[in-house]
Amino acid sequence: MTLSVVIPTRDRAPVLTRALDALRQQAPEEVVVVDDGSRDDTPEVIARNEWVRSVRLDGNGRSAAKNAGVEAATGEVVLFMDDDVIATEGLVARHARHHAEHPEEREALLGHVTWAPELQITRHMRWLEQGGPLFAYDEIADPGNVPFRMLYTANVSLKRSFLEPFDTELPIYEDTELAYRLSKRGLRLRYDPEALGHHLREETPERTEKRMEEVGRAAALLHAKWPELYEPPPRMRAIGNAKAAVTIALSHAGYHGLDDRIDDWRAARAFARGYEGRLY
Repeated sequence: MTLSVVIPTRDRAPVLTRALDALRQQAPEEVVVVDDGSRDDTPEVIARNEWVRSVRLDGNGRSAAKNAGVEAATGEVVLFMDDDVIATEGLVARHARHHAEHPEEREALLGHVTWAPELQITRHMRWLEQGGPLFAYDEIADPGNVPFRMLYTANVSLKRSFLEPFDTELPIYEDTELAYRLSKRGLRLRYDPEALGHHLREETPERTEKRMEEVGRAAALLHAKWPELYEPPPRMRAIGNAKAAVTIALSHAGYHGLDDRIDDWRAARAFARGYEGRLY
């Protein structure tokens, strides 16, 4: 089966350069980059990579960019990757091999994404992966049957014929919403940790808190459309304002054994602020 890599991007020229350099070494049959209204050097980066097909949008959003990438792609398999995920050796080949071995239309493959080893990985970044609201690969009990909620378009491949458009009204959770619709048609999502991508992005508690408020607003939209998908925010333990104040004071005093709990509280609070603000 032929395979197309689809990468939506906006204003991330330096990391996009790294992502394309890594993909070039794996010689995929096709790479489609959707530039969603970048104002930095992204157009020049794409132009330097003449082997890349490109689509230009005017800031239409993540869902619209992914839809445009699928429309432009010609492969029978579409491998979605984020612009800040650097493919390690063999990633593309492992996706291609999976679909050759599992030609059924409903078959999909989830790869693994973790922090790039060149980064200075902080305690907060470790928390995001292991208890925080980023990826939840450690919760996969059966690699041969992964819950649809884990269809992360940072590194996942699906048959083009099985895909449906992403919901352009959702700024976040567009991959979860699509996966839910596909699950109704029999989606079979498997997981290959060796199809590995390195996340070239640094995160801070402040950035995470801001993003969790955005996630809360998007979750309210998702639940308004599909009420049956409602569940408490995953992997965030709200500890209450009084306990949080004590925990923060201890951290300021030099005791950092409860810092993960502070991150839990901040993330849960930001999510609720966004969620309730969207609903009410």
